[in-house]
Amino acid sequence: MAVVVERRRPGSLERLRLNPLADLMQWNDLSVTLVDESSTGERCSVAGSYQPAPPTLVVTKSMSIRRRNFTALHELGHHLQHTDIDLGNTVFQYSDPDQFEEQSCDAFAARILLPDEDLRHRIDPRGPTAQDIVGIFTTSPSASREACCVWAARHLRGSGAVVLLDSTGIVQFAAPKSFIPPAKRSDQSRTPLIEAALRNPAGGATRDDTFVIYRNGGHSDTVFGQARWFDNNYLVALLVTDNVPWKSLALPRPSNQRDTYNQWWICETCEDSFLVSERCERCNEPRCSHGHCGCHAARTAKDKQCKGCFLTLHPSRFEPGSDYCRDCS
Repeated sequence: MAVVVERRRPGSLERLRLNPLADLMQWNDLSVTLVDESSTGERCSVAGSYQPAPPTLVVTKSMSIRRRNFTALHELGHHLQHTDIDLGNTVFQYSDPDQFEEQSCDAFAARILLPDEDLRHRIDPRGPTAQDIVGIFTTSPSASREACCVWAARHLRGSGAVVLLDSTGIVQFAAPKSFIPPAKRSDQSRTPLIEAALRNPAGGATRDDTFVIYRNGGHSDTVFGQARWFDNNYLVALLVTDNVPWKSLALPRPSNQRDTYNQWWICETCEDSFLVSERCERCNEPRCSHGHCGCHAARTAKDKQCKGCFLTLHPSRFEPGSDYCRDCS
């Protein structure tokens, strides 16, 4: 999606990071409309919508400027998916194309507002803490809380989710990584982590035995959790299965389920939701319908983005020490 933007309007990525709405209002192939909150739909994970005919980004004007920025970039993601053949074809390769498109638009918006090269050095190699997420939001000039959650979820070392909740423990937004997250507007106030955080508005909470409550009343497996307050109104919760930065040793907990076969799983590579029916013989991780497993995720982690064409490529496509692939150098 970033490559498509740069191809259509060279230099736009930097301008979009600094002032998304101002730059998007200069685009001649789409319009930006600010509306009252009641005028937006419920399809997106943010308060906005995309209208394809004529192409229009609809953004709620009553929100903070940070959330308007995230919403505008998220809706730009939908515009790109609807107007680029390759992107559109990619979406429909997944078993749940709507979910994949939504998560792609979230990731695109967070990538623009929070470049990895500016922030990766600020977190532990084992991943971010809840306080790291609050700090990134506090120091960022334009990124919303939602954007910070998406950025942090991408950098979790284990599976889990980063969740934004209001002051009563109701979920406002969730960014998952190979984990079924709590539903938007679900009540998490009775979970060990959120219950403790609500009792400590001056700080937050850390729990080694928390869980997610799903809409059907079921619970997730036990996970490690940490929560911190952005301010008096919003709380961020970090829910991780293992390898958390605030413990010297954090091993995966025994599953509450007897077997992961015939259980739902989210692919770490393509984020496709699928029912586990087979595992890779080498890494023993579930294999999605596109053939991705833990082996593929490990290879992808080594890939590198070219500063010339913005494509993410295998290290073999680069000369040693070069930031440009062989085709661009």
